[in-house]
Amino acid sequence: MYKKVQVALEFLTTYAWAFIIIAVTIGALYYSGIFDFAKYLPQRCIFPSQFKCLDFSLKPTEVRIKLVNNLGENIKITSLQITNDANPPISCIPPASFDWTHSTEKDIVFTGCIGGGYIAGERVELKVTMSYFALNTPSKPVHSINGKINGRVSSS
Repeated sequence: MYKKVQVALEFLTTYAWAFIIIAVTIGALYYSGIFDFAKYLPQRCIFPSQFKCLDFSLKPTEVRIKLVNNLGENIKITSLQITNDANPPISCIPPASFDWTHSTEKDIVFTGCIGGGYIAGERVELKVTMSYFALNTPSKPVHSINGKINGRVSSS
């Protein structure tokens, strides 16, 4: 009777050791970043169709976005804000308000970016909020749009 128990216990112990070795191996691979599939996703810049995103770059202290005004009219950008879900969120100095003619490209540069997990070599997701009004509209109602940038901060 005791020999059967001993054989069963040895059998289970062998599988327990195999399970522990597999768990440690998977933990080591996860720690080294093998299972970080986000680094294989493409970088992207998503804005509504009225403001087509042509290009963007993420540098250690600045964010550059190249947009085209496809609204069909000249506008004035009243405010720009960039943030993310990190705690504390990213903090950047936005550009001053400016006029923007229809069908033209504009380089929007946020400088002095700190915090929010905005570290060279890391992947970040940033939310951009832009408020504007049409210059030719008499009542000048302010509109707001949101865009998203998902990319890796360059090392230089």
